[in-house]
Amino acid sequence: MQTFTPKRSAVLARTGAITAAVVLALSGLSATANATSCTPVGNWTGFVTRTDGDHPTRLQFKANGDAFVTNEQNTTTKGKWWSTGVNKFHYKFRGEKVYDENGQYFAYVDFDQDAVQSGPNNFTSSGPSTFFLADGTNLGTSNITFTMTRS
Repeated sequence: MQTFTPKRSAVLARTGAITAAVVLALSGLSATANATSCTPVGNWTGFVTRTDGDHPTRLQFKANGDAFVTNEQNTTTKGKWWSTGVNKFHYKFRGEKVYDENGQYFAYVDFDQDAVQSGPNNFTSSGPSTFFLADGTNLGTSNITFTMTRS
């Protein structure tokens, strides 16, 4: 026995299936378009934690990938940052100058940080920092962390 389907019913069924596929695809796109991710671009204040305790610090991230750290001695060093995933980024600085209690430059530090934003206004990061005397003598590497709030 042969089943007969009128042309009009087949066309309507095909059109309905295509419409359903388009609606599903568009709803998926709008959900993706509405998903938000955080960006570090802006100014931040907080603390860097080293082996000798917490120290106030400021960070600034620019949209072009430039980064600036200003330490408690009010020394600013330029570095770089880049995204490593949703709400994740990496930043690094080379040659952040360190001064003694008399204001004499005696050392510098290089550091790399892997950061995670817990929301648009907070992030924490950690990574290695290597300290050098001004003459380049390596004093060693230790892990440091930053706890920052958007300012």
